[in-house]
Amino acid sequence: LGEALEKVRWRTHGRYRFRGVPDPVAVFEVGEEGLAPLKAPPWSSKAHREVPFWRRPATVVIEAVLLVALIAVPLVFFLRPDPAIAFAKRDWVVVGSLHNLTSESVFDDALESALRIGLEQSRYVNVLPDLKVRDTITRMQRDPDETEIDRKVGSEVAIRDGARALILPTIAEIGGRVRITAELVDPQTQTTVYSETADGIGKESILPSLDAINSRLRVRLGEALATVSSESLPLEKVATSNLDALRLYSMAIKAQAVGDIVQANIQLRSALRLDPGFGTARIELATNLLPLGERQEVSEQLHLALASADRLTARHTLYAEALLADFSSPRLAVEKWQALTTAYPDMFRAQGAYAYFLWQYANDFQRAIDVARRNISEQNPNTGIGHYLLGTLLLGAEDFPGAIEQFGEAEKLGAKVQNLMLASTHAAMREFGKIENILAAGKIHGGGSRSIEETVARITFAIDAGDWKTLESLMTTINATDRSLDPASAQTLDDLKLALATLFATTEKNQSLDYPPSKARQAEARNDKNYHARSWNAHLLFRAWAAARSGHVEIAKALLAQMGSEVRDPGFPTLNKLLLLTQSLLDFQSGKHEEALARLQSSIDGKELYATHITLMELLLKRGDYPAARDQARWLASHRGRAYAETTAGDMWLPMNVAQSNIALLVDAECSMHLGDAAQAGKAMADFSKHWPERDLPVPLKERVDRLALDIEKLPAPSAVR
Repeated sequence: LGEALEKVRWRTHGRYRFRGVPDPVAVFEVGEEGLAPLKAPPWSSKAHREVPFWRRPATVVIEAVLLVALIAVPLVFFLRPDPAIAFAKRDWVVVGSLHNLTSESVFDDALESALRIGLEQSRYVNVLPDLKVRDTITRMQRDPDETEIDRKVGSEVAIRDGARALILPTIAEIGGRVRITAELVDPQTQTTVYSETADGIGKESILPSLDAINSRLRVRLGEALATVSSESLPLEKVATSNLDALRLYSMAIKAQAVGDIVQANIQLRSALRLDPGFGTARIELATNLLPLGERQEVSEQLHLALASADRLTARHTLYAEALLADFSSPRLAVEKWQALTTAYPDMFRAQGAYAYFLWQYANDFQRAIDVARRNISEQNPNTGIGHYLLGTLLLGAEDFPGAIEQFGEAEKLGAKVQNLMLASTHAAMREFGKIENILAAGKIHGGGSRSIEETVARITFAIDAGDWKTLESLMTTINATDRSLDPASAQTLDDLKLALATLFATTEKNQSLDYPPSKARQAEARNDKNYHARSWNAHLLFRAWAAARSGHVEIAKALLAQMGSEVRDPGFPTLNKLLLLTQSLLDFQSGKHEEALARLQSSIDGKELYATHITLMELLLKRGDYPAARDQARWLASHRGRAYAETTAGDMWLPMNVAQSNIALLVDAECSMHLGDAAQAGKAMADFSKHWPERDLPVPLKERVDRLALDIEKLPAPSAVR
């Protein structure tokens, strides 16, 4: 081959079978690189390479398919995501009715409550309250007492109330073992997303099984396992291992849901006899007793519950501490409710209480409004009351249209209220003709008699409208010695009479007023176990302020000397503010004018009392600082909503505050007269006379009006306006 030898290539292509040749033949190829194909001959019907069966093309394809299947199928089963619901932190679940496949009826209510208590330990998962579920079923035109919360009904409830999931519990006895199953259902499709099961032997295994299921459900819904482990206590501790006690507790909760507090308390006490350490039941009992005025027993029940804090969930511990704080310090109470709402922002019972105490104890309307808005969620079973509270706070913030809108929402939702704050809103707008119909439409919870609050409100409305005849008639019907009145209400009526006397009595009459409370009233306050000591101090401070305001310095000092240490304790902000008012009056009368005025002015922070502006206005008038006094008068006249809504210092201030919102117009006119502003003096005087016509005025006010009219006539006429 010569030089071509270097380009020659030899190839072995293996053994081939030829058609018609019995034995395989070895095939070789010799060729020049670049010219010869140098590759195995193609597979054909006449000849094909001899290979094992498993390496033939058709077999290889089948083998590849099988290999892919063997790899893919396990991957699909092991790596595919579990069916899931788009559940996020603080989303809601509905707990359905227990499907009891055993012969033990004790499980029927007990396990539902145990499941709820376990889930409610979570800060991640929210459980729709039973009362809200009942309300929704009623709106579905079903009987909540007869309707089972099954897959269909529970899904509809969840969709209506914005819940993400439905949990359906089942208990059955299988092969001598007690099996508890909880299915998590997607309400939109009514399909089971997943289920958790736990088995045990005997009744004593039920609560541990529920604990296991609760933990798994919470993890499945997205809560961190570490959080579930660290923040959860066994149900045997936080509930009770006594299933009969747990069943009685469940029955009590159902009785509360229909408003039968008497029956609920009976069942709670029965549960506590079976298990005295059942702290959750004690807290529910204390909650029910609080509106009944049984403060001493409430305190006892809460202390007993907290004495076994290891048997309470973190939520119940904080709740009990917040309730108990009201017995020691208003400021502490506000702080405890704030801590509870921070930890459990969807605990509506806490949100409502926090907003209420910000209003009642801190006089902080704006912050209370922010909290109250969070409380009117669609998941709140008491949304109606939440709307009414928000309306009251908006009244105090001078947002009258917003307040009326919220009161309307409360009425739509069936809130049982006396409509006093709705009537007050229209009164603040001077729409007095609507008040009687509004009060007549009010509902009294429990069907009791009209309250002392309505008596005070009606007197206030009469004063505000300048209806002196109605006021006189109402005052003659007040009987502070009525045996049906509790000491606090009787004292409020006494103080109310004193307030009106200081407002409308002549100078000579003021000298003969009895500013100190009677000995009988003091004895009643000391002997009533439910009469809070700080309420008595608030009454004493009101009388001391009234005495100092009327120039009875020694009487005011004597009243201050009778007061307890609470009035100077920073934990009692309202008492501190009332003391500041009285002390400022006394300092001013002792010649410390600058100090008294500076103290009052520095206390104005948006949470000050309405009476702070009254006191400051009157002292500025005495000082002869007419521009500053007029500013205070205009503040009082423009904050009539605040005058009606502010109750932190007690109901006895209501008629005083509202009356001063009218008298402030007269003060505006007097200050303008002193400043030579005839136009403004005449306008303010006209506004005052429009609301309180001169012919019907009490004598002291009529004398002021007459003097002012003469003084205004002496002023030069205002120049014409081009």
